[in-house]
Amino acid sequence: MPVIRISDELFKEIQKYADPLVDNFESAVWKVLKLVGNNDLKLPEKYTSRAPGKLTPPKDFWRPILETLVERGGQEYAQEVVKSVERKMKSQLKPGDFESNLDGSSKWEKQVNFQRLKMVHEGLLARNSPRGIWQITEQGKQRFADQTR
Repeated sequence: MPVIRISDELFKEIQKYADPLVDNFESAVWKVLKLVGNNDLKLPEKYTSRAPGKLTPPKDFWRPILETLVERGGQEYAQEVVKSVERKMKSQLKPGDFESNLDGSSKWEKQVNFQRLKMVHEGLLARNSPRGIWQITEQGKQRFADQTR
């Protein structure tokens, strides 16, 4: 596979067309080529994006993550949280959630981990928990209590 170098400016421009957690750089370039008017261009199957609505909304993962941590006394190994979220959300996950990423992981698993990061930024999960362990904060416990009312 050829290797090319591009400027940071071009990378940032191409990035504007990428769907987070869906596209890599190459799939974003294919999208741009299609947008510039080359309607005859057929995207390779592995670079086509899923239609909106085929994935579970990201915020839907928050409650099962918080619920799992509350049930487990405030902290749990990441792998166990992911397994618990899968059990809790099995009936509401959409077909697109089960598609594989280029690294072989499923879309829903990546989403759980991405939402964990967002919850850390929101203060719901601890920023400084030991590696591989997720911890709920007091703010996270309060959010969960508010949701269950």
